[in-house]
Amino acid sequence: MKIYQTTGNSRLIETQIGTKESDLIKIKVTHLLICPSDVNLFSGQYKLPAPFTIGKIAIGVVSDDRPDYDLRRGMKVILNPYVERKSDRRETEVSVKTRGVDMDGFFSEYVFMPIDKIIPFPEGVEEKEAIFTVNVASALRVLNAFEGEKGDHIAILGSDSTCCILAQLAIYFQYIPILIDNNEKRLKAAREKGIYYTVDSTKEVPFDRVKEITGGRMVDLGVVNLNSESSCAFLFPITKEGGTCVVLCDGKTAKTVDADISLIGKKHLHVEGVTEGNTEMESAVNILVQDILKLDGFIDKEVTFKDAEVCLRELADNPEHYYGLVVKL
Repeated sequence: MKIYQTTGNSRLIETQIGTKESDLIKIKVTHLLICPSDVNLFSGQYKLPAPFTIGKIAIGVVSDDRPDYDLRRGMKVILNPYVERKSDRRETEVSVKTRGVDMDGFFSEYVFMPIDKIIPFPEGVEEKEAIFTVNVASALRVLNAFEGEKGDHIAILGSDSTCCILAQLAIYFQYIPILIDNNEKRLKAAREKGIYYTVDSTKEVPFDRVKEITGGRMVDLGVVNLNSESSCAFLFPITKEGGTCVVLCDGKTAKTVDADISLIGKKHLHVEGVTEGNTEMESAVNILVQDILKLDGFIDKEVTFKDAEVCLRELADNPEHYYGLVVKL
């Protein structure tokens, strides 16, 4: 079978490897959604032993009938990238590794998965929706870090697909989201999806605008997505005294940021990091089934492997070159 790997020098290589018989489920990967960790590893911004198979987010089809699991050949499935591993120190501690970040990912012709890491497409869910399951799970994980009440304000720094999904979920759970970013085109797209409050940080001072929107109270929850190009510097100033801040990132491949961390102590802020949405995958699928999210427009480029290298280079040069890049295999 073919696997597609990077050596961390902005190159992709195709390798043919043999396969062994396995009790795992053989899945033909059909679509890969490129995420920031893929780009960072491809360009060498974060070093891993090369060659490395990127690909955190993917969907595919079952390759062979597996009546023992009620799976039929050609059945569409969502791939869960999270792998739980017991801690060496305490058996009760479980660390979560992510395919495409901590271990080889899904950028290959086939993958072999345990039954608990594949999710058959629910009825009515299409490929263009299912491929965002991991993004929805991450957004839910962020919201679950916050014990809020209806009507609380949530500031979201960033306007990529995960941030827009988070804002839509905030509305669904009756919070009031404020999306802050420096990309007016994406902010306009967010408004078209029903996100009323958006702040263009190139035209307005985020602190002043948030103060105006909240009547001086500032936000109850501040979220920054380190995968976006939005500045982290706004996070602590716009969060109210005793509020919660969540830093969302892809773990190892996250960029470093500048922020005044003295405000954490001065304002008694609770700060939490979120690197995965493992516990929310099932809930994410249920959200997709309810059809409450507007996901149209998040994918603006689809290519085959032949053109993937060029597109990854474009994203390495400009992370906002594409809203959503999908590689079809």
